[in-house]
Amino acid sequence: MLTAVASLLDNQAPSFVLAAGTICALSAWLIACLIHCAEVAGETTQRWWMVGTSIVAGIGVWTTHFVAMLGYRTDLALSYHLGTTIASALATIVVVGIPLALSTAWTRTWTRLLAGAASGLGIGVMHITGMAALQGCSQVQSTGLNALACAIGAFCMAMARVLPRRANHPLAIGLLIVVAVCGTHFISIAGTVLDGARVDQLMPGLQVALSVLVAIGAAFLLIGAFLALVAAKQFENQEAAHGQVLATALHNMSNGILKVSATEVVELYNERLCAMLNLTPGAVFQGMSLGAYLEQTGLANGWDDDRIARVLANHREWMAKAEETRVEHVFDDGRILSVTCQPVRDGAVLTFDDVTQARLAQKEISHLAYRDPLTGLANRRSLIERLAHNREAELPFTLLLIDLDRFKAVNDMFGHGVGDRLLVGVADRLNTLTGEAGFVARLGGDELAVIVSEAGDASMDLAQRIVAAVEEPYAFDDLTIVIGCSIGVCGTEEKSDPSDLMQRADIALYEAKRHGRGRAVRYTPGMIEAVAERHVFENDIRVAIAERQFHLVYQPIMALTDDGIVGFEALIRWQHPVRGLVSPAAFIPLAEETGLILPIGRWVLEEACRQAVSWPSSQHVAVNVSAVQFRSPLLLADVTKALALSGLPARRLEIELTETALVEDGRQIVHTLSALRSLGIKIAMDDFGTGYSSLAHLRDLPLDRIKIDRSFVASALNDKHSMAVVRAITQMGRDMNIPTLAEGVEDAEQLDYLRTLGCDAVQGFLIGRPERPAPEPLRPILMDAA
Repeated sequence: MLTAVASLLDNQAPSFVLAAGTICALSAWLIACLIHCAEVAGETTQRWWMVGTSIVAGIGVWTTHFVAMLGYRTDLALSYHLGTTIASALATIVVVGIPLALSTAWTRTWTRLLAGAASGLGIGVMHITGMAALQGCSQVQSTGLNALACAIGAFCMAMARVLPRRANHPLAIGLLIVVAVCGTHFISIAGTVLDGARVDQLMPGLQVALSVLVAIGAAFLLIGAFLALVAAKQFENQEAAHGQVLATALHNMSNGILKVSATEVVELYNERLCAMLNLTPGAVFQGMSLGAYLEQTGLANGWDDDRIARVLANHREWMAKAEETRVEHVFDDGRILSVTCQPVRDGAVLTFDDVTQARLAQKEISHLAYRDPLTGLANRRSLIERLAHNREAELPFTLLLIDLDRFKAVNDMFGHGVGDRLLVGVADRLNTLTGEAGFVARLGGDELAVIVSEAGDASMDLAQRIVAAVEEPYAFDDLTIVIGCSIGVCGTEEKSDPSDLMQRADIALYEAKRHGRGRAVRYTPGMIEAVAERHVFENDIRVAIAERQFHLVYQPIMALTDDGIVGFEALIRWQHPVRGLVSPAAFIPLAEETGLILPIGRWVLEEACRQAVSWPSSQHVAVNVSAVQFRSPLLLADVTKALALSGLPARRLEIELTETALVEDGRQIVHTLSALRSLGIKIAMDDFGTGYSSLAHLRDLPLDRIKIDRSFVASALNDKHSMAVVRAITQMGRDMNIPTLAEGVEDAEQLDYLRTLGCDAVQGFLIGRPERPAPEPLRPILMDAA
């Protein structure tokens, strides 16, 4: 060994050794830079960096070898075979450069180790090939030193490819490459013995062709080194700027970020993550294991060991999937974090987003979408969904629709503030009555609904208790309010869907209100058909108004003082094209409910006045006016218009009203009657004694006539009670100076009796049946002011 070293020092020109070492170091540094660029490049550019690495590595090793050979045994006349020399250069690129380039694309440690070792063995192959190009001498090589040289080259190149991350620097990689190349060359050349013709001077022994090739290789390396230096510097600056931007963006994100490698090592995180998980700045660091990170997270948030283990198992399950995983984690303090795990090639990226406020907002929106903001009860949407759920689950239940009576009057009189407090009070009572098993909803305004599991009589008992509870007084400060309610009840016996249940309960509610309010009515078969028939009948009334199917008949009124006809009562008749003659008792109540009585009543006034103007001036016309008309602010205008259009004097018009109208809205009607009477129009109370009779009506109202109902007249001769009523009404009228008129007089005996009592006037079939006047052109019924 010592002899070989001495021979190497004696046979090698120091200047060429220095030149070879410089070229080797330069090419090694260039190779290290290219390796780094290839490793961090994207898929599209990585191949070009790999090609550059292959060429530079091959040419660098080849140039180093032949520069060193230019200074070896300068005392011999050595020459080189040109073809073999060029072939060795190409072979060097293949056996040294390509394995080294391929190692940059592989991520596994053992594959990079094998590629590096193959590249190191390739250096030995290149040396042997280059030595084979020598001509003009004989050579003897040491097998042992050649094996040692190849081993050194393989070891150093393998180490260069598997350096730890903290030692993976271009200088360290370059140093290993220099050792691999120079070690392989000089150890192998030390065991080589050449024998050939001697020359007297150094330079004449050099072959010109080899010098040119070496010069070209050296120039290529120098230019490549310069370009690589510029590119590397530019890349380094760009990488630094990009890293700064990335770091700034990373630590100022609203989301928490965590990058975990495939081996469960934390590679990247930001400050926002620490804040979200209540972690101190030093609790998380790059390089810590996923388990340690989650353990720190658990300690910061009060998790026990079992919970930490479950969370770790969840993370491993997410990372093992091929697709993205999204979950929400609720912390003990109420915070909600949305965690997204996106698997990547070398691990997973976890994104953390604090969605606490968003979920609270969603909860509030959901509450508003399904709850009434005033009472806190469920709303219509929630009711419909509950009905659908119960039906799908085939749960028996009963639906109660509730409408508050006199609630509008409370709002009008005391304001909406009191009305709102009243609704809250009603809601509290309903919740108390139905208990936790009941479902109470507010549909809007003064409409509410209750779903209960009771059926049959039990549900009706509950409905009656609700009616009674709602009627209990409500005390607000120094104000006491009493209202009522009507309830429509419908069960699920007929397996109806929610819309049908609502419709049937609404029909039952309508019936409850139609029969006097303050009661509960259960839906029974046939109700919906009756409502449908009412709708058809209502439409027929509208058609009758439009097509002028109504006409008036007049029944005479006779004064008992001289048996003369003093007037006529106008009575409406309807000749339906299909139904025939329809009784007023059949259509007038429906017209009052729907408001159609207003255009009908307006037409009756105008038509009666128009026809009466042609009668003798001593005769008046009596017209019935509905309570609905009296509540309308248009009544005065309708009456004055009818008088103006016809020219009939106001004294010849008599307005008849019933006692029921006075009970419903007495104050307004008294005001209207006074205004009518001030015009000279006479006022008569019709059907006295059949409604809510009160002597106060006779005392306070401006009446010109009292009409005794036909039911008393018909039975007066046979029923002492009816006789007493007729006698009393007649006597009161005479004492109060209000004329009386008896209706329904049908025989002479009744007439004689009434004459004996001192009744002022009579009407009935005995006096004359209602008849139409002589044919005249029909006048339309106007609805524009209805």
